[in-house]
Amino acid sequence: MASTLWSIVCVAGVWGFVICTIFFILRAFPARDRFEGRAALRWGAGVLLFFVVWVLGMMQA
Repeated sequence: MASTLWSIVCVAGVWGFVICTIFFILRAFPARDRFEGRAALRWGAGVLLFFVVWVLGMMQA
């Protein structure tokens, strides 16, 4: 039987992953041949964090 809390964690993880990935692409590469390292680090950490939350939610739900 699936837990409602873990299902919510799973959905929040996947949406956070998608949103952080989009912002990573848009903020880390603002123009052609340009890379913003600080923004990439911040949004990349969010991508990894939400990916882990998503996988954890999938394992527990």
